Amino acid sequence: APEAAKALSVHPQTVRYRMRQLEKLFGPGLRDPRTRFELEMALRSRRLMAQVRRQNSRIGRKARVATTDFRPLGVGRMARV
Repeated sequence: APEAAKALSVHPQTVRYRMRQLEKLFGPGLRDPRTRFELEMALRSRRLMAQVRRQNSRIGRKARVATTDFRPLGVGRMARV
C-alpha cells in the first residue's frame, strides 16, 4: 500500500480503504494477479474506446461543417473562369 499510495499521491490508508471497497464490488478475485490484469485491460480498453469516440465525433463535426459551407461555383458568388 505505501508504494501505491506514493504513486497515486494519496495516504496509504486511502489505498487500503479503496481496495476493500473494490473487493466488496468484485469479490476476492482481485487478489489473483490474472484477474487484476484482465480488469486493468478492460479498463484501459474502455478508456481507449472513449477517446476514439470523442475523436470521431470531433472529426464528424468538422466534416459536417465543411460540407455545409460548400457552395457550388456560381451559387452565392461569382464563378471564376
